[in-house]
Amino acid sequence: MARLSDVGEKRMVRSIGSMLTTSARLGPGDDAAAIEFGDRYLVVSTDMLWETTHFHPCMTWHQKGWMAAAVNLSDIAAMGAQPLGLLLAMGLPAHLDDGGVREMVQGAADCCDSYGTEYLGGDTKECAELVLTGTSLGVVPRNGLLTRGGARPGDILMMTGTAGLASAGLLALELGTTSEKALKALFEPQPRIKEGTLLSTTGAVTSCMDTSDGLSMSLHELAEASGCAFEVDVSAVPIDPEVVRLAKTAKKDHLEVALQGGGDYQLLFTVRPEGLEEVLRTLGNDAKVIGRCIEGKKNVLKRGRSRKELEPKGYEHFRR
Repeated sequence: MARLSDVGEKRMVRSIGSMLTTSARLGPGDDAAAIEFGDRYLVVSTDMLWETTHFHPCMTWHQKGWMAAAVNLSDIAAMGAQPLGLLLAMGLPAHLDDGGVREMVQGAADCCDSYGTEYLGGDTKECAELVLTGTSLGVVPRNGLLTRGGARPGDILMMTGTAGLASAGLLALELGTTSEKALKALFEPQPRIKEGTLLSTTGAVTSCMDTSDGLSMSLHELAEASGCAFEVDVSAVPIDPEVVRLAKTAKKDHLEVALQGGGDYQLLFTVRPEGLEEVLRTLGNDAKVIGRCIEGKKNVLKRGRSRKELEPKGYEHFRR
């Protein structure tokens, strides 16, 4: 039997998905599941965070709660859905301070409130270290559901926001330097609920997911789900100046940080060419064209006249 360190999270999830059957409109393998709910779909997702992997010692209790809510709501955004609420199960060590736990719950509640939804409750258990597991709920019209598997050659590749800012926050921590903007992106991710619901209304989006695992890894996942490939124009990838500054200070390639760094929670999506104008009009300057969908099985990075394979590098659980 293979170890998880050999298999990796992505292959393990696909293997588990192949074991399951469901009557839902959309089951395992996407950002969330979709279940028939009258004339709409009920969208449901779950995401777990735990102390060692996800919570940096510099984070406040409020930020830990905010992050737990935000990463779950981001999955709802990727489906084009409007959130209904969040449940949060908390594994808590007995030595934790009661005030810290209350502040953490407030952080989750504040995040929910910021995105027009509610903290609905959850569960508490004693654990050896802090574990937060969220379950997010949302609704979307049947004709507005966004999924990973729908891109076709000729579609236009787009994204919201910028790439690499959360990863630049990690660099700032490693360097011991200040960067309020990068640290906020890392510790207080902003789920793209508004953008997701707006994209859902255009009827032009053919596939969508969030970039929590990094841009290059997300491109690989989106391409695999759609059975195609992407050509990404390096010059078109939006990169915040703070990413460039911190990468230079750390003597790293800022493009590598932007492409491979996770934790941004932007939306990566494809659009039918005839729908581009509508999407740009709807989202304004926050949506950027970064490439196109092409035939093939390998993503391509275009830099001027040169083209090379864009490998799916980024964070993956169980990999070291």
